[in-house]
Amino acid sequence: MSDSPSEPSLAELVAVMAHDLNNPLAALVTNLSFIEGTVAPKDGGDLAEALGDAQMLCDMLRRLVGNLDLIARREALSGGASILDLGHLLRQAAERLQKQASAAEIELSVDPAPPLGEILVQCDRELLGRAIDNLIAYGLEQAPSRSRITVTAARDERGGRVVIEHRRKPQIAQMTEAPPPMTRAEQRRRTQALYGRGAALLCARIAADLIGGKLEVTTDTGPVARLVLIAPPAEP
Repeated sequence: MSDSPSEPSLAELVAVMAHDLNNPLAALVTNLSFIEGTVAPKDGGDLAEALGDAQMLCDMLRRLVGNLDLIARREALSGGASILDLGHLLRQAAERLQKQASAAEIELSVDPAPPLGEILVQCDRELLGRAIDNLIAYGLEQAPSRSRITVTAARDERGGRVVIEHRRKPQIAQMTEAPPPMTRAEQRRRTQALYGRGAALLCARIAADLIGGKLEVTTDTGPVARLVLIAPPAEP
């Protein structure tokens, strides 16, 4: 009698699920791009806004599916280290997450913008991008509406640093008055902003570890939170 095949591990199952989710997601993105190309300028307004929302949610789904894959496969995702311009990667990440920031009514800015080519690091490009994306996404989850998130890059003896600062949301226990009723548009923006809550900081930490870097999060109770991602410096 032949032995029955062994059960796959949880990590293997999650990796397969992430792969399977990417297929319909890619088809959805293609269909949305087609719809965008067929919408006439006169059909703007609510239709254009709904289409923009759908595209933003697809971007968020891409990150969530990518996080499942990151949690499942970890080291297997690394394609090798290369020399990277940290300032350029930071600008790209801020641009990718700009729609989500707008939906949450949060100003996301790279300030001061580091000059291109000034901060060079050496690590896996894909994993560094995921670490930055997740760190900004975590800031968007934590920052209160109508506030600002400041992102910048710097360097020190440890390597290149991505620094994110944002105001903290007031503690629920300190809120004694019932919140005012929200309009339908405000409810929609709030719902969109909440998508993706939970794993962003974990995945930023995993990606930081995989590139040989470090993630530092302030734990004090002050009004401003500070997140620092350290990437290995480029070798001379």
